[in-house]
Parts: sequence; C-alpha cells; structure tokens
Amino acid sequence: MKKVFIVNGSPQYSALFRKVGYLLTDMIHEADVVCFTGGADVTPAYYGDAPHPYTGNDVYRDKEEKLIFDMCLVDEVPMVGICRGGQFLNVMSGGRMYQHVSGHTNAHTITDRRTGEAVYASSTHHQMMMPSPEAVLVASSAIGGIREWYDQEVFKKDVSKEDIEVVYYEHTKCLCFQPHPEFNGYDSLQVYFHSLIEEFFNV
Repeated sequence: MKKVFIVNGSPQYSALFRKVGYLLTDMIHEADVVCFTGGADVTPAYYGDAPHPYTGNDVYRDKEEKLIFDMCLVDEVPMVGICRGGQFLNVMSGGRMYQHVSGHTNAHTITDRRTGEAVYASSTHHQMMMPSPEAVLVASSAIGGIREWYDQEVFKKDVSKEDIEVVYYEHTKCLCFQPHPEFNGYDSLQVYFHSLIEEFFNV
C-alpha cells in the first residue's frame, strides 16, 4: 500500500491522497512521497532576494520544513509541493520567486508543455515560481499579468508572457505544483496531479 507523509496540511490534503489509495504515515522514511502544503510565502532570504512589501512569510515554518526537506534528501524520499509547498520546494531546489503577480487568485487553465493537455486549475497565490535551469518545465499558463521581483537588490517589474505552474527537479526528486488539486470540484486537476506523481516517482 502506498504511503504519504503530509507536512502542515489540512484534512483536504489527506483526502486528496486517500482518494487514490494512499495511507497516511508519520514516518518520513516509510513514505513513498512527502507532500508540502499551502500557506505563507517563502522567506526571500532562502533565495537571496530582498522582501517585497506584499511578501508575508513565516520564518519558523520555513525552518521546520527545511529540516523535513533535508531528511527527505538523506532518505531519498520523493517530495511534492502544492501552492506554497511547490514554491518552497522550487526554492529549496535552487529556484527563486516572483514575489508579487496579478491574475493568479482565480481559476484558470494550465497547459502541459510536453503534451498540450489543458487542465482547468484552482489558484489562490500572489507569487510565482522562477525555476532554476535544472528544472523540467512541466506546465504553464498564459494570464499575462504583472509580476514584480528583486534581482538581488534591484527591483524589477514586467508583464508575463508565460507563467510556470508545474516544474520537476530530478536532483532533489521534487515536483512543484502551484494550483490546488485538494480543492473540491477539480476532478481533472486531481487526475493530472496524481498522473505526474506516478510519472516522475513511479508511485
């Protein structure tokens, strides 16, 4: 039986995995996958940038989850992150963040960049992943919203032509998934989410 360790998550995340046959475990080394969940922004110091005025981070949660991330690396346990969890894993894997974006607090379509499959996705985030060169770009959207960030200490702002929604990092075994498959009413998004876990982790 497949097992999942869920980090700081509500019952919605448990239901997301139980729906496809997972058991919950509180032992990381027993898990087939560890899931990092939604919440506050990732502390900008983790990716070397100054904080944006709209960034609301939780230093204590970041420290706790970094310890869990490091344990997963040691035990070679695959990790998946949803919304903030995906952004956190992106940062831990060498990526950065657009610290404020527009247009991503409503449902929209994301498209698999490899197959062209379009999936209707829930979205509640005001930040966006800026993947590192090591990332496999899996899915994106084309909302065309404003995005703001710091490049070291230099403030930048532009209009996005493509927003990366899902990435995978082979060297850390991290799948970063910004939409919310745990929300009710997004059956196709849930199917897509689990299909990526199966594809990248053979779970």
